[in-house]
Amino acid sequence: MIFRVLLPFLFFISLVIPACGRKAPPTLKAYEKPQAPAGLTVIHREGKILVSWSYPGNLQSSIKGFQVMRAEGEGFERRGFVGNEGNSFPDDSFSPDTTYKYKVMAQNLKDILSDDSTIVTITPKLLPPPPEDVQVSVGNDAVQLLWQSSGEGVCYHVYRTTEKGRYGDVPIHRDPICTTSFSDRTLFQDKPVYYTIRALHNTPLLDEGYPSAEVEVTPSHFIPSAPAELRGVRAQGKIVLMWRESPETWVKGYRVYRKKEREKEFTFLGEVKTPTFSDTGKVGKKVRYRVTALGPSQESEPSVTEVP
Repeated sequence: MIFRVLLPFLFFISLVIPACGRKAPPTLKAYEKPQAPAGLTVIHREGKILVSWSYPGNLQSSIKGFQVMRAEGEGFERRGFVGNEGNSFPDDSFSPDTTYKYKVMAQNLKDILSDDSTIVTITPKLLPPPPEDVQVSVGNDAVQLLWQSSGEGVCYHVYRTTEKGRYGDVPIHRDPICTTSFSDRTLFQDKPVYYTIRALHNTPLLDEGYPSAEVEVTPSHFIPSAPAELRGVRAQGKIVLMWRESPETWVKGYRVYRKKEREKEFTFLGEVKTPTFSDTGKVGKKVRYRVTALGPSQESEPSVTEVP
């Protein structure tokens, strides 16, 4: 009797259990051709051809990676494979003045390849030598860089960093510089900053060479010139000092010192932001003043005047 009651239930279980372990049938989407990479760019730097591309982030998990292809003459051959999180490939096996074609294809989890990316054709040139004798100085409103030419018709990229020896891939200016000087108007007054320069051929491929020796600019390089035309006038029981504003845009202010007639040393009176100062103290018949401009880490040479 009990067996008759349980029989329908056991039959139902026998149908359900195998169904639970059964895999779902594969979808056709896994066999679809993946989207082709876009934005293919190729540059020549430091003896390597760097091939770069873009791919939608939301599709990266659906592919294995990218096939990088190169043709010298007719027919493309695989140069390398890059995983799905990569977007560049360095090709270090090529010859200057030889024409190459590059393309990239995405490969999905079923090893199905996408259509080709755009095809880029290049002819790398022999790289120019690094610039030599790089000189750096701080001007009124910029850091000035000068260097020796790396050859006729050569242009340059300037790179900057606040981490010694660590530079990005993008120069600090938009277009190549085709002279041997550059003014950097972004000033770092509170920390060291480093520069290096690369010579290049101004071609679509850039053909950018190795970096120059690194040069450093520190806060100690920011030394203001002495304030000019310092003069003092007695008026209503005080002495008013005036001088010409410093030409350096990075001057933080001015420091004023005084020495009375019988004193041997100058005494610090105060610091001001503008080129004027009023001394309301009792000073006697003759008094001397000294004013310095204040840079990020040190003062300028003093400008001195005597007030009778």
